[in-house]
Amino acid sequence: MSFLTPLFLAGLAAIAVPVIIHLIQKERKQVVAFPSLMFLRKIPYQSVQRRRIRNWPLLLLRLAALALIVLAFARPFLRRESLAAAAAGGAREVVILLDRSYSLGYGDRWERAIAAAKDAVNGLGPVDRASVVLFDTGAEVALRSTGDKARLTAVLEAAAPGAAATRYGPALKLAGSLLAESGLPNRDVLLVSDFQRLGWQGGDGVRLPEGVVVTPVAVGDAEVVNASVMPVVLHRTAFSGQERVAVTAGALNHAARPARVTLTLEVDGRTIENRPLTLEPRTAGTVSFTPFTPASAFTRGTVRLSEDLLARDNAFHFVVSPRERLKVLIVERPGGSRAASLYLAQALALSETPPFEVVRKTMDTVAPGEIDAAAVIVLNDVPVSQAAAERLGAFVRQGGGLFVAFGERGAWPAAVGDVMPVTAGATADRTRGSAGRLGALEYAHPVFEGFRAPRSGDFSAARFYNYRAVTVAPDAQILARYDDGAPALVERRVGQGRVMAWTSTLDVAWNDLALKPVFLPFIHRVATTLAAYTQQPASVKVGDVLPVPSGSFVVTPSGERLAQVDTGALELREQGFYEIRAGGGAGEVRTVASNVDLAESDLTAMEPGDVAAGATGRAGGATAAGPAAVLTDAERERTQRVWWYLLFAGLVLLAVEPVAANAVRTRYV
Repeated sequence: MSFLTPLFLAGLAAIAVPVIIHLIQKERKQVVAFPSLMFLRKIPYQSVQRRRIRNWPLLLLRLAALALIVLAFARPFLRRESLAAAAAGGAREVVILLDRSYSLGYGDRWERAIAAAKDAVNGLGPVDRASVVLFDTGAEVALRSTGDKARLTAVLEAAAPGAAATRYGPALKLAGSLLAESGLPNRDVLLVSDFQRLGWQGGDGVRLPEGVVVTPVAVGDAEVVNASVMPVVLHRTAFSGQERVAVTAGALNHAARPARVTLTLEVDGRTIENRPLTLEPRTAGTVSFTPFTPASAFTRGTVRLSEDLLARDNAFHFVVSPRERLKVLIVERPGGSRAASLYLAQALALSETPPFEVVRKTMDTVAPGEIDAAAVIVLNDVPVSQAAAERLGAFVRQGGGLFVAFGERGAWPAAVGDVMPVTAGATADRTRGSAGRLGALEYAHPVFEGFRAPRSGDFSAARFYNYRAVTVAPDAQILARYDDGAPALVERRVGQGRVMAWTSTLDVAWNDLALKPVFLPFIHRVATTLAAYTQQPASVKVGDVLPVPSGSFVVTPSGERLAQVDTGALELREQGFYEIRAGGGAGEVRTVASNVDLAESDLTAMEPGDVAAGATGRAGGATAAGPAAVLTDAERERTQRVWWYLLFAGLVLLAVEPVAANAVRTRYV
């Protein structure tokens, strides 16, 4: 017997306490008075019984309780070689990693994978335990550490391949955590998969505990015949006043032999057109379908490929809506030149994503209804009255966007100063000497984020001859400055909307920015940011996390209703169309098309032993032989766990001791 923490054995000195208590225990004597003791012989009285242990069982009970607790803290273990030999063939902790990525749906791979996992369950010994982990891009414990073969088999039979791709890293990390918690001497991992090459990213930081044996079970095929549909490309055109959408789709042949397939376009569940396609070995081909007119927002479309042995990659879903034209109201100064907004209006008219509907009005002709109908309002060097400023402030608070260009005559009433991000002052003259340049752009802001990359636009090439000096509000953000530090573009959030102030003109009167290539994308970014416009993607991938309003009501492609999504995010786990309704089911319905990761369609397998070697650091994943396999003292003690039994027994004896002591006291009274 050895001890991991032998210093705790010093606590055995506490055993002397019950002995001392027994030896010094005194009993009360009843004194009897006699009338006279003069005729009695005087003999010294000695109480021998006070120094004699009268109840050995009670003393031994107390000593045993203290000794067991002290021994438990000393963490005893057996070091005998016979025990080590027994541990080498003792109980096993097995983690069954079952790949449920959609590539397991090819042919009979899934049936073979389940059969291999069941064989492992049937091979468990009477004292063995096993866990089942299902994995694809992520991993989850379907059943944790049990020796119940019926429960393990039931979990395997209830599993099914999903719509996600393969990633071995999360599964192996989870297996390592489960095995680290086990106290059994032998720890094994059974990895059942088709071992797709794209699922292993060079180790993924995985390293299983020492001594773990990884056994790969491959259920792949020597020859694979598979074709997958490719992501679609949507082309928008106009015909007879209606928007038309042309779909270009393709297919990729993963086999080493030619394939003849058929691509079918479906719109809102109706078959529109079929197109045959011949594919050479390991090549792709494309076809174009006849354009169609989206009937409504979130029109559902699907391109299907003729059936083969892997069904998941034979469909590509997408959503298309008629383009939403964002209304931009450009407000000009009465009597001013129409050329002042010429560059601005032309830049907005050239946008296609999204298209802008540009309306130009003078300040005295703008009706309140036109303000409410606009997504963005541009005040181009316009003096604003207090009444107009109050209407514009209400427009912004309700979610509108306001862009104000302070030229020579631009003004905003101080009484409504809680809206405007700046207070305009005098004009700065840079006509003498070097002209002003833009610098210190806030590239983290959506307006300038697209210009972060090299050669994406040079704002410093524009020259500024005049601009207004401004005082910036405390809660406003400066997005751009001139080379002398003066603010050029300032933003302020007001209610649900935004206000941006530009301290120069939008024509060539005070600068030549309108003549530079960056002017058009800059104006587009400003307008889309102020309108809070986000482009709806035609499709997303399974495994993506979709931001949704908190409290949304979601219906999955399988028909499951997920009421009240409170996290503000939804992980897509199924292939097909998700319906998202904001406001707990009372808001507008938004449809999202979810597709599988087509990289999983490449069924090229890797060497299974590479995964095992990468996870264990040993070739083949087997346990090393010789001295490296000898357990340390801590490992021996952890696998035996003798201290737990000693502590439990000591606590039981302490609980029994008061009962025994009361019984003894009653008998001697």
